[in-house]
Amino acid sequence: MDIKKFGVVITVGLCMTASGAFPKAATARPNRPRIVLSAHGRKLMARYTAILRTLQRQISQALPAVDSRLVKSFMEAYRAQETKKPYLLRNHAFTTATAQCQKAAAPVLSRIDPFLSSHLDEKRLIAASIIAYATPRGLAAFAQQSRLHEALIGRLLADPGLMKQIQMADGPRHGNYGLTMQIYTAIQRSCPLSHKGILQRFALAVALVQKPALAWYPFHPVRRYRNFQKAYLSRVLNPAFPTLTTWECRFVADEPYNNRQIRWFRRMLMNYEPDYVISGHYLDIVHTDVGYNHMHWHCVPGSKPAQLIAGGGECGARAWIGRLAERAFGIPTWGVRQRGHAALTHWTSAGWITRLGGGWDQLWWNHCNGLHFLLETKARAHRNKFRRVLRAQWIALALGEQKPNLTTFGTGGFWWAMAESEEREIAASGRPRYVTPDNARLAELHGPTLAQKLAATPVPSSAVEISRAANGVITIPAVAYSGHGQPVPGVTTAKSFSGGMQIYYHCGQPAWKKHAPLQYVVKVNRPGVYEVTAQVVSVKPTEYLNLVVNHGHAPVVMTIPWTNGQWQVTQPVTINLARGQNTLTFDRGKVTGFPARGIFALSIKKFVLRPAH
Repeated sequence: MDIKKFGVVITVGLCMTASGAFPKAATARPNRPRIVLSAHGRKLMARYTAILRTLQRQISQALPAVDSRLVKSFMEAYRAQETKKPYLLRNHAFTTATAQCQKAAAPVLSRIDPFLSSHLDEKRLIAASIIAYATPRGLAAFAQQSRLHEALIGRLLADPGLMKQIQMADGPRHGNYGLTMQIYTAIQRSCPLSHKGILQRFALAVALVQKPALAWYPFHPVRRYRNFQKAYLSRVLNPAFPTLTTWECRFVADEPYNNRQIRWFRRMLMNYEPDYVISGHYLDIVHTDVGYNHMHWHCVPGSKPAQLIAGGGECGARAWIGRLAERAFGIPTWGVRQRGHAALTHWTSAGWITRLGGGWDQLWWNHCNGLHFLLETKARAHRNKFRRVLRAQWIALALGEQKPNLTTFGTGGFWWAMAESEEREIAASGRPRYVTPDNARLAELHGPTLAQKLAATPVPSSAVEISRAANGVITIPAVAYSGHGQPVPGVTTAKSFSGGMQIYYHCGQPAWKKHAPLQYVVKVNRPGVYEVTAQVVSVKPTEYLNLVVNHGHAPVVMTIPWTNGQWQVTQPVTINLARGQNTLTFDRGKVTGFPARGIFALSIKKFVLRPAH
């Protein structure tokens, strides 16, 4: 299907926007020319305005009455938080103010909680919150463009289930519900599997994100969806991906690197460091392979992620690769900043955690303080109770209350303030009932991933033993080094996605300073000259392995090319082998002009010794 037919190829400029929390965040809408309404557009705006006013009147009449003195006392305590800077957990004045605010909220919450916990007027609340956030004029400006556009708005307002799912996921970027419907419809028409389960939730998440934050290329939402659908059906993504909510899926779909780069990263990591994929520790590649140094982005001819891994960089480069590593395999990630530093946070089955940076109170991103984001994630973990927060937010939107500035505290209107107090109460109520099952249970529910299958597959002895063919060719599995039953500094072994075993040979970072050479003892029946090649994966600029035969003094230098994360066979070098046992010693070669602080790292599958004729 041609997605251009639906007008959803989005040209993106470099913009500091991020997914999540758009209805309640005081984020500025993009500067776009104000669309002039046609005569039909003005009629549509009048229609949407009339619907909104009717809903607002009905909602106002249904709301529970609250003693004005309690409201005043609560709002004074709520506003007092704003002045208690800095907003750090070690600031006693700030934490005391939030505690006093919550204490003042208690009698108000006891009065309104029965209404917020019920299903009364839910359809009205959701419909009114959508029209108010989009604005009647915004809906009309989209709908007037064609009958198809008007029908998309009509379909949205006539589908209570879809409206609820959208609003539970924090609504579309900048309140552009029309574009969300356009994208969502295009995905569902071209991808039949996008109508149910995790793929439906991810399709809607892509439509809500609309374009990734910080992306700098024309963005095709349908292709982004297809990228992850294919990875999911191929069993490449993390086992927990099928459990994600639509809101959580937004933080996967929001990856600014393009689809080709996302696919490359998955293939590269599965080839290069399969153990990280098997364990789900995708972010570890930042610690072992992205050097902390001045950026050398052009040391290899690959795409930007390949250049960052090859040439390293400071905190920003490491954070970018960390976010890509998590999102590429379906883990939600919220990229963040702190003073003088870039970092990230990401989802886990036990809750969101910070990585590569300081605590939550030191973080922010796109007009949102880290403490606000953390509070929302904790409250959302209680899926049933979180309805109270959502209903309070929908009321606030429907009635047009002042939105909070999420870079600070105590700035929203009454119902926004109530929503925040509900979040605090829910987050403090204990461990959520909803907990992501362990990997074994996930495999039972959704089928095993490729990583789970690989982890459960026994390794045949042939994959770890040196073999000799009738033509004299000797194949040495890389894991067959002397003493391979014992740990060797700088060497880790892993099962290979391409079959058999492989090793990851690394040294140079502070954590990997100690390393040992690799020794292989080979029995030779045909003495003479042999050509030696290695099957390797490299993500660094040209590296070198020194090969010493039988403890000699003059090493033979093997050139390890940059393979862009793919398996490749090196150019042969020649050695002389004697009859009987020979010892081959491989060690890190000389490093010349290497940019990333001398990091030496490559994965090796096998060495092949072929008689030279």
